[in-house]
Amino acid sequence: MTPLALTAITNFLWASLSFFLAGILFGGMDEFVSPYGVWAAAIALMGLGALIGGIDHGFFEPLGRESKGRVAMQKISWIAAGAMTFSIVLVCALRFFDGALRDIVMAVGVIQLCVFWALIFLTDKFLVVIINYAPVMVLFLGLNIHGLSTGSGSMNLVFGLIIAFAASAVQVARVNIFHPLNWNGLYHLIMMPATLFFYLGGLDLR
Repeated sequence: MTPLALTAITNFLWASLSFFLAGILFGGMDEFVSPYGVWAAAIALMGLGALIGGIDHGFFEPLGRESKGRVAMQKISWIAAGAMTFSIVLVCALRFFDGALRDIVMAVGVIQLCVFWALIFLTDKFLVVIINYAPVMVLFLGLNIHGLSTGSGSMNLVFGLIIAFAASAVQVARVNIFHPLNWNGLYHLIMMPATLFFYLGGLDLR
């Protein structure tokens, strides 16, 4: 099996887990516009991104980096990543802020989403995706750690975010010690326990 095929398979496994856990959260939802409801949407969007990635790696990437299908799948994946990041901003606003400050955070999230969606059609650099979501993830981690003493934070989300950062570090470092499982496939596998903690964190938000 080639590294590319294994990367696609791990993408599909991660997507399946994400959709399954998001479905459970949606099943227990009383109100969508709440930290719990929006977080369930964030996990579903993460699963959508993983699914698109699997289709890309499995069917379009072998056709060549410059193929129209590959470029289209890349952009669709980035659109999903932007929507997921925006969902996390909304969770931060709804969970940790009140009044005018909550409205400001939500407004900043809307502006960030619009700017990001505009930029992805002007550049092919994945760096713009990292710059968009990394500060939001760091903010979300910090707010959850700070909120542990008051009950607004979730230790499950803290664990999930730390594992997600570790997964990203593995991918950035291009760890390739389990050939044919390369750094991308390893990232997907590490993100699966992170996703489980994200699900448990969703239950905490309820």
